[in-house]
Amino acid sequence: MNVVRPILYFGKSRPSAAALVEGGRTITYGELSALVRLTANYITSLGLRRGDRIGLSLKDTSDHVVALLGVAQMGGIAIPLDWRARPSENARFIDGLSPTCVLAEPDIQLPEDCPAVRLDERWHRGVAHANIDGESPSDWHDPFVISATSGSTGIPKFTLMTHWQYYFAVVGMFELMGLAGRHRFLSTMPLYYSGGRNSCMAHLLRGDCVVLYPSLFSPAEYVDVANQQRITVAGVVPSVVRQLLAIDGHEPLLPGLTMLFSTGSPLHAEEKRQAARRLTPNFYERYGTAETLAISILRPEDFAARADSVGQSHSLAEIEIADENDRPLPSGSVGRLRFRGPGLGSHLPGQTEETNFRNGWFYPGEIARLDEAGYIFLHGRTSDVIMRSGAKIYPAEVEGALVEHPGVIEAAVLGHRGADNEEAVIAFVVARGKLPTGELLAHCRMRLTPHKVPRQIHLLEQLPRNTAGKVDKVALAKYLSPT
Repeated sequence: MNVVRPILYFGKSRPSAAALVEGGRTITYGELSALVRLTANYITSLGLRRGDRIGLSLKDTSDHVVALLGVAQMGGIAIPLDWRARPSENARFIDGLSPTCVLAEPDIQLPEDCPAVRLDERWHRGVAHANIDGESPSDWHDPFVISATSGSTGIPKFTLMTHWQYYFAVVGMFELMGLAGRHRFLSTMPLYYSGGRNSCMAHLLRGDCVVLYPSLFSPAEYVDVANQQRITVAGVVPSVVRQLLAIDGHEPLLPGLTMLFSTGSPLHAEEKRQAARRLTPNFYERYGTAETLAISILRPEDFAARADSVGQSHSLAEIEIADENDRPLPSGSVGRLRFRGPGLGSHLPGQTEETNFRNGWFYPGEIARLDEAGYIFLHGRTSDVIMRSGAKIYPAEVEGALVEHPGVIEAAVLGHRGADNEEAVIAFVVARGKLPTGELLAHCRMRLTPHKVPRQIHLLEQLPRNTAGKVDKVALAKYLSPT
């Protein structure tokens, strides 16, 4: 048995239920189950075996979903690759992770020495004529996937998850999101990105219908698709939330949703309240990592009192705040967030910082606090903390003050060490029309202590983002001028 087992079960118990919808095509659970077994056997016929690392450089289509499940069924270890990345980026991943081969789109450029199998007409003919019989050789404790972080602050890190770890992580998502096999989920986030892939998998493993739609869309198009496809659950990144909030029209824009969740990075408190008013009253924020999947969720009923939180964790997650010596801190204290539970991935030797995995705990690199009810409040990344005159400055606090200005759409804050060897607070702002930086500085002085007020404010048309939709702080640093 392995993580694919529920889908094969639904193929027998609910064969006519819709599993995947892509354009005008619907794949039922009966058809998906058969495709997964055919694909697994075809991959094996190519000479690949249990335990082989198999890259997936595939677009966000049903072929990608079937290939991922087929690799899991035949016992391979999936390595999702970003098909939109530059060849040099994927070459670095391929060199570091050494896949036996890569399943790739016909037009994707790969390193010359990388064995590749193209998902072309030959592939589809081979799958169609493969043997459908046979049991999966993979076991619950076999490796299933090597997941990458988004790399928003540097080079991505990798974590290995077994079928067992992954399934328990997905069980946490079932609980947080109330999944019960009756939803239509709109999948628009890239399947390479852990948030997109894990959301799609969670709904399939629960028996929901997943509607696949390209990740490049206009805000109005998104609203039309969600309403026309009778979507009940949808997930977006914060940049899409902001684009949707800019639409003028009848509110709420998405009245049919029982849940619209934002994931990838935290929204500011006022943005969450606006989303609940203007998009759907069923707006949620989900927090998690590639190593843990979803950890917590903030529900609409929490917005009045705890909109600056990312919510409470699921029951299989053990959450603590620890000091710099790994000692637990009492509720209300600010320190390093740590997690443990059956859904935690494993350190991948040579690829993941071992300091993130210590004594059975995983440290995602967040500075946070817990209140007495277990709500998680994020203060920023440990790597982003700015030290000035011996005091710690959390970028999230400065960003929150900036977005309170009605002329600010979004903001990002970095620290930059100047000639005085002190870190200065540098802000990057996307504004509505012309906005004098002097006005923003005066706004910040009214809300922040003097040492937290930005020394420089850069106005940008948009913040640079990686393919997962997160602000790319490495790219932002290139805008910095001497302080």
